[in-house]
Amino acid sequence: MSPCPRRLLRRPAAEMRRHVPLRSAGRFASQTRPAARSIQYGLALTPREKIVDVSTNNILSEFLNAYWLRPETALWRTVDVNAMADFQFESPSLDVGCGDGMFSFVRAGGQLDKTFDAFQATTNLDKFFENVDVFDAFDPSSSPLVMRKPNYQIDCGFDHKENLLRKAAALGLYKSVKQGDADSVFPFSDGTFNTVFSNIVYWLTDPGKAIAEISRVLAPGGKACLMLPSTKLPEFSFYNQLYVKTKDERWRFLERMDRGRFTDNIRQAKSSEQWEKYFTAAGLEVDKHTNHLSGTLVKIWDVGMRPLFPVLMRMTRAIAQSELAEIKQEWIDTLKHFLLPIAELDANLSSGGQAGFHCYILRKPLR
Repeated sequence: MSPCPRRLLRRPAAEMRRHVPLRSAGRFASQTRPAARSIQYGLALTPREKIVDVSTNNILSEFLNAYWLRPETALWRTVDVNAMADFQFESPSLDVGCGDGMFSFVRAGGQLDKTFDAFQATTNLDKFFENVDVFDAFDPSSSPLVMRKPNYQIDCGFDHKENLLRKAAALGLYKSVKQGDADSVFPFSDGTFNTVFSNIVYWLTDPGKAIAEISRVLAPGGKACLMLPSTKLPEFSFYNQLYVKTKDERWRFLERMDRGRFTDNIRQAKSSEQWEKYFTAAGLEVDKHTNHLSGTLVKIWDVGMRPLFPVLMRMTRAIAQSELAEIKQEWIDTLKHFLLPIAELDANLSSGGQAGFHCYILRKPLR
């Protein structure tokens, strides 16, 4: 599950606070479908890519640097990276639902300066508990301070949110980014990509249709990596267990903590047999299937520091810039003391079918 919701359904209703024109559709646009807007960052294809061999400690450190005010997100994404360790990007490659690109950037070995984080551009913090995506904002004056470039590039980042794509494009990971609706026909020709990654399929209205589209744009012999919720996930949701199931009004306050996550994605939780029916229908075969994100971890993430985020942002903005880096580092070091053991233990805690997510590596047959 993507810790920060970003459904690929339609463009946001609200206008951007600052507008930066996008360039015209790029080299991946299908000639037979409506053009989608894109930002180009180079056309040359790269050879087969390999992930960076880094420890769980280093991965967690980079995610905490980016998401220090949302440490539950850093923990979740660290375990996601470990789960997909056997997946390699082979060009041309596609990231479906790339969002702001931060997950794939860190996974590729990218590193941000300690003074930069994923919260440089936010909006509507006063509407946080109305389920507004506060990260759907872009500030052109705040460029990411990249200390280490990613070790490989992904050919195309695909998402429906214009502001998130602008953030993703600035990281230098994607050769191009394209705006489009993953609940519709993907704006790419058949067999365009050798590899496709997505951790947002379950946010969509019709995940089966999206899986079929992923198969369509994959070249024969190509691979896809998908993160998908298991039937255990609803059991780990406080909102689902204490309010949705019981209808006990005393637990209604948990709606504010859930912020629409249950209705938007936990509803798509399925068994491996159910997901594999979608794969078979789409003409995909399972190369590898693992489970991750234990009940312990998901319950920590379910609360985390999410409810405090708006006030934490206000507190952070009140800190003098001369002191912020030191305070942030102390914050990260303290969090790592508690989060690193959980990340390292997740595989053991997830054994015996007690995991909230599937990680599938799929192959499109040559035939």
